[in-house]
Amino acid sequence: MNFVPYFFLGYALLYISYQLVLLVRIILNEKFKIRFPFSEYPKVSILIAARNEEGCILSCLTAIEQLQYPIDKIDVWIGDDQSTDATNEIVARFIQDKPNFHLISIRPSTTHVKGKANVLAQLAKLVTGEFLFITDADIQVPTRWIESLLFAFKDSVGIVSGSTIVEGSSLLAKIQRIDWAYASGMIHVVSEMNIPVTAVGNNMAIRKSCYDEIGGYENLAFSVTEDLELFLATIKRGWKFRNLLNADSTAQSTPLHSLHEVLQQRKRWLSGALRVPKLLLLFLIIQAIYFPVLLLAFLYVPACWILPFGLTIFSLHVSFIGIVSRKINKQDIKKYILLFELNRYVFPILLFVYTLLPIGVQWKGRTYKGKEIQPK
Repeated sequence: MNFVPYFFLGYALLYISYQLVLLVRIILNEKFKIRFPFSEYPKVSILIAARNEEGCILSCLTAIEQLQYPIDKIDVWIGDDQSTDATNEIVARFIQDKPNFHLISIRPSTTHVKGKANVLAQLAKLVTGEFLFITDADIQVPTRWIESLLFAFKDSVGIVSGSTIVEGSSLLAKIQRIDWAYASGMIHVVSEMNIPVTAVGNNMAIRKSCYDEIGGYENLAFSVTEDLELFLATIKRGWKFRNLLNADSTAQSTPLHSLHEVLQQRKRWLSGALRVPKLLLLFLIIQAIYFPVLLLAFLYVPACWILPFGLTIFSLHVSFIGIVSRKINKQDIKKYILLFELNRYVFPILLFVYTLLPIGVQWKGRTYKGKEIQPK
């Protein structure tokens, strides 16, 4: 095993270099400023896919009602995707005195388009807005959400997404909170380097003309990461993209309440991660194998090598997450840095084992397997 010290040294240099790039880039990125109000307010349509969301849909709609954007320039479309709980009744009561809110019963798919993509495809046929704003029923958007994302639509930008942060008081919620914060910062930095990663499907907007040029979800191969599929089709057509990191574009998400739910979510994301640029995939792998590499190093590498490496990575994470927390105005996130570090030791191994299980991807009460998960 004489190669292990050299392998560890190369791994350490790559990981530290990657984290340094992220840190330097997020420091150098100019602060995103939004000018309010707009000289002209374009018509926007908000699309929400809802399936068995009785516990959170009311908070989502209340946040949308509080948007600081001319009410006559917004129409809201909620697609009830065959809910078996009280989602439909809750939405119907909420919107009964709101003429710009519309509740649509989604027809079962008769084509390859399924799940959330089927909901959005049907809603998109009904809208009148110049821009489609897409969020989820478990999300609460900030009051300046519309202006924040609209301001990024310059030149030939076709798709824009904001960041999302998890709210919750449980230990699992806090782990998700700082994990999402780190991921949001990373996606923002990489996107600003003009490397296409993804659009965040619970907090995104796309030009209606861009969506129509693509042919809508009906013209895309089905994927359980429908946001990635739409994003890839957008940039393939030559449109530009933005991924924002500021308080006005950062939405709040309800937490997943069990480890099984988190593993299912990340398994779904992992299926899409294999389609990101190869360089970025390499660095995601470097992060994922951190704990196994450390275990191997403890057997064959002097401790005087390992300790400085671990402390350097920890310091870089603390600095990066500190900047992210300031940008999105969520200063409490820094308190959970130890949870973030401990989670990096255990979770990638759990996810790897879980992904190998032949149970498919469970999503909103439906199970997808084989070719249904991702297009080839």
